[in-house]
Amino acid sequence: MPQIKNQKTNTSDSSQINVEKLLKENLELTKEIHEYTKKTRRYIMFAQILGVVKVIIIVGPIILAILYLPPLISEALGTYSDLLGSGTGQTVLEGNSFLKQLFGGQPQK
Repeated sequence: MPQIKNQKTNTSDSSQINVEKLLKENLELTKEIHEYTKKTRRYIMFAQILGVVKVIIIVGPIILAILYLPPLISEALGTYSDLLGSGTGQTVLEGNSFLKQLFGGQPQK
């Protein structure tokens, strides 16, 4: 009977060693997975930040153009409205005012 007891303790020691070995392997693999997870999170956060920057770079100038271009266009059209005939259907060159200023008298047709 003592031999049977001795065999049981040997198998329990070997199984305990196997369990410790498996636990160490598991711990190493868990650490490795944790490192990869950290890298993946950083990559995802960086991609999200770049996505927001990309949207700002594309949409920002469009919004600024919508805000600032209408007054500039109206100023430009205001300065050229005299040349364009002010909506009367005739240009300044065809109108009497330019010819009167140029020749100082009545235009001849």
